[in-house]
Amino acid sequence: MYSGSLEDGCFCTIGGSSVCSHNSNWSMSVVTGYSTDSESENDVEIEETTDIKTTSGKFQQEYIEPLQFKRNKRIHSAYLADDGASNKMNKTTKDKAIRLKRKKSKGDPSILDDEEERKGYKGSWASSSSLSDDDEYDEVVAVPENESFVMKASDTIEQSEPDYEFKESSKYYGKRSDNSSIYDLPKDYQIRFATTVAGQKEYFTPKKLLSSFKAHESAVTSLEFFPHSGHMLLSAGNDCMIKLWSTTKPKSLIRDYHSHSKPVKHVTFSESGHEFISCSYDRTVKIWDTERGEVEYKHKVSSNPNMATFVPNKPNEYMAALDSRRVEHFDWRTKDSIQTYEHHQSAITWIEFINGGNQFITASDDRTLKIWDIRVNMPIKYIQDPKQQAMPIVKKHPNGQYFVGQSMDNQILVYSTKQQDKFKKNSNKFFSGHKSAAYAIQMGFTPDGKTLISGDSNGYCYFWDWKSTKVIRRLKVSEKVISCVDVHPLETSLVSMAGFDGNIYLYT
Repeated sequence: MYSGSLEDGCFCTIGGSSVCSHNSNWSMSVVTGYSTDSESENDVEIEETTDIKTTSGKFQQEYIEPLQFKRNKRIHSAYLADDGASNKMNKTTKDKAIRLKRKKSKGDPSILDDEEERKGYKGSWASSSSLSDDDEYDEVVAVPENESFVMKASDTIEQSEPDYEFKESSKYYGKRSDNSSIYDLPKDYQIRFATTVAGQKEYFTPKKLLSSFKAHESAVTSLEFFPHSGHMLLSAGNDCMIKLWSTTKPKSLIRDYHSHSKPVKHVTFSESGHEFISCSYDRTVKIWDTERGEVEYKHKVSSNPNMATFVPNKPNEYMAALDSRRVEHFDWRTKDSIQTYEHHQSAITWIEFINGGNQFITASDDRTLKIWDIRVNMPIKYIQDPKQQAMPIVKKHPNGQYFVGQSMDNQILVYSTKQQDKFKKNSNKFFSGHKSAAYAIQMGFTPDGKTLISGDSNGYCYFWDWKSTKVIRRLKVSEKVISCVDVHPLETSLVSMAGFDGNIYLYT
């Protein structure tokens, strides 16, 4: 089927043999059909719709507005060379596109002869899921012969980031001494807590502000006391910095770590505190020596990590929760991958270990919680409900028999950690009164397990009695979101808080 058109707006569609009464010269057009550049007054006008009988059937003429015809012609002209050259795909580019397509599907056996391209061969077992994130969006653009082509920034789906090596650095602000260490407890700690074990004493809710100071230039994303003693406090922020503070001398900075090229998402100590792990939007997970400020391990993950944590009782192992709907489990000493856990349908936001570290919980944006046996890539329990909201943060109770989830409907829900109870939800026990919707707000317990603590999107910090679920105290801490809380392991009423204003608050 062909189409004919006149500059005055007539457009003829004719099938079979060419039928036209015009005396003008015609040129072939893929988009608009046959067209003429003649402006002769003898051009024959046709009606808007006229049936024409030919040997191959009955066809209809149609009228197109002149402006629409010119618009179609401009669109078509963009695809043709100005010199009228034939619009044929460059054979080299076409062959390259076919070859790349084969490499992305099942592979081209011919590339086995080329050492550089041998990695692209997948074999008959390959699938679309085997493609890397970068390959998924690769395209080959065909360029017509005799025509120059410039790729604009807007034509690419995703702009590649500059490839450069980020150099970590750290600075120590304390007094240098050959015999001293940051792990040494101050003298008043040695006297007051010589025989104290975390959770041994009764803890109380704080009443007054002890100290507040500017810790980061922007929001604080993670906050944690030094394990067992609590004489230091580790913080991370959106300013790409990690800082170690003294709690015996508030506002005193011990060491900072220029750690990542993009905002730091989460930090946490190892069980001994001699190392800590950090993860960032630069898609790296790093393990640091706390005292020396040196990076002992660095790994580039496949997508943004939301948190990373050491595996209990296994100091050489860690796990990272990724946006790519999976958890990666590594041995950072041998640099081996141990296991990958991937049964969620959306980004995984948190990992919490239960039952002595033999099992762990994953929270996800898909509004489910999953319980796993460690090193087994199959969840043993799905916690989901049609009315259940996403729970970005989960926290284990100090007695180990329960865990709580910070729900996006402004509630904190309670679940059992016992497998014989099928990790059942306690429908009669929940905590409310605060505002947590749309924010990943962390929670904490006093070491004796009697008080639950949570931040709030309105700048408050809430304290609930664990047994009665009633609000004990509500403190107005900031005008912005309080997203991080932690409780001192030995002091009976010292709580640290931080949030979107970049400050750290110590209440006692």
